[in-house]
Amino acid sequence: MPWIEALSDPQELRRCLRDLIALSALPAIWKTYDPQQIADSLGAALISMLNADFTYLMLPGQQDQPLVEVTCTGDGSADSSVAFRWAILEWLPKRSLEDTAKIPDPLGEGNVRIACAPIGSAADAVLVAGSRNSDFPTGPQRLILRMGANQVAVAVDRWRAETDERRFAALVERSSDFIGFSSLIGVRQYLNPAGLKLLGIDSREEARQTQVLDYVVPEERARVRNELWPIVMREGRWTGELTFRHFRTGAAIPFLVDWFRIDDPRTGQPINLATVSRDLTAQKRADAELRHLNETLEQRVVERAAELAATSQELVREKIELKRADTRLQELQQELFHAARLSAAGQMAAALAHELNQPLTAATNFVNAARRGLAPGDPQPIDVLRQDMEDAVRQLLRAGQIIGRLRDFSSRGEAERQIESVVALIEEATAFALAGTGAHGIDVRFRFDPAASRAFADRIQIQQVLVNLVRNALEAMAESKRRDLVLTTALLEEETIEIAVCDSGPGLAREIVDHLFEPFASTKRNGMGLGLSICRSIVESHGGRIRVNENPGGGLTFRFTLPAASGNENDGD
Repeated sequence: MPWIEALSDPQELRRCLRDLIALSALPAIWKTYDPQQIADSLGAALISMLNADFTYLMLPGQQDQPLVEVTCTGDGSADSSVAFRWAILEWLPKRSLEDTAKIPDPLGEGNVRIACAPIGSAADAVLVAGSRNSDFPTGPQRLILRMGANQVAVAVDRWRAETDERRFAALVERSSDFIGFSSLIGVRQYLNPAGLKLLGIDSREEARQTQVLDYVVPEERARVRNELWPIVMREGRWTGELTFRHFRTGAAIPFLVDWFRIDDPRTGQPINLATVSRDLTAQKRADAELRHLNETLEQRVVERAAELAATSQELVREKIELKRADTRLQELQQELFHAARLSAAGQMAAALAHELNQPLTAATNFVNAARRGLAPGDPQPIDVLRQDMEDAVRQLLRAGQIIGRLRDFSSRGEAERQIESVVALIEEATAFALAGTGAHGIDVRFRFDPAASRAFADRIQIQQVLVNLVRNALEAMAESKRRDLVLTTALLEEETIEIAVCDSGPGLAREIVDHLFEPFASTKRNGMGLGLSICRSIVESHGGRIRVNENPGGGLTFRFTLPAASGNENDGD
């Protein structure tokens, strides 16, 4: 071999031996290195050993490990490193089976001679060295390159194996499951910390003197030895439940056991038995509690259903009683409204007597005049007699209307809501409230909003509210020089009508205004304080709201709202 002849030169031989010894010493340094550090160390060493211009090393990552790629140059320049790297990456896909080649010099003219050696058995793991020397690579240089590739392969494989071993050991040591393995005859060889704790074994020294059967409760040892052990040896695996014992307390501990055989990957012969077992104590307790819950659930459901049935019956009884109470409350409310109307009618009786006396006296006079016109000796024309009788009839009808309004206002009647004309409702109530009061000098004005023409209400009850408010206004203005009574309507929104009664009286103190609508709150000497409270009840029963505010020029304005007629209710006209 030509490269062996080159070593006949003692100086060359000494240099080659020196480099080989240096290479053989590197693995001792690499024991604490990771693949990246191993690649950096070898690449730098080969620059000197091979008198090379550059070295390139690539180790593909495995699983979660990253790619390792290192380029070293003789001049240490970063630009040279990048240039040689791209040149090698361009050449690698096109390389032949030969381990030497020429590539264009990426830093100048001419070529660079390169030598390549595979690293281990991976197809894409490679070590490349290059030099501008025409005799590169010599035989000794190829030998050193291959030796370096082998050294890297061994070192990286050892690092990966040790890393996997450390990961596996950490996983087993920190697992909360019972993990251990033994010899084929049952002598314990390893038990993880969780297994020691679960069985109450204080130390590994104590565990070292135990066997597999020592972990099982005495009553199951025969089954393990005669039935389960042969299954594992024959079939390679057994999974099921076994009861272990606690070494300090003797308590039985249920375990889900996965018991399997470990075979030698080269010979296929069994070498160990291992287990990964899980403590079922918490699960068993939960299962027992669940069974108990299921057993008692039906009874609890029956009891609860009985309680709910009793509660339902009680609610039905309470609903019936509430309905009766509500009906009675409505009856009492209607009686109260009626009583209030009778009280107001009684107060107006004397005034109405005077109001009735006028049409009745006039009717009497017309009838007497007609009678005299029929007397013998002074006959009157028939047209005159007919006019006297018609005038008498008009006066009697006027008296009848006054009595009819009083009768309607005082009648008990049933609450009946229907579509009412707001204008007619206000004008009738105002006329009735003014009747017999001698309301001379009072300026009564109406301001009707055309959009607020119809309301859904009980006519008698709302007129009761209006009569009360108008008569209160009249009484308030009895001593006032300016006596203005203004009744207005307005459509606040599509479904609400507001009616306001405004007077020009002296008004009231703020502390009295704030309590006007409370029962038994009255400003009258002989008043009971129920009128405005009843007004509020009537308005609120219609879904409305009543309030009062002081006028800037004096007096009060009472406002209340009613539902506007939507057109769907039955018209009362």
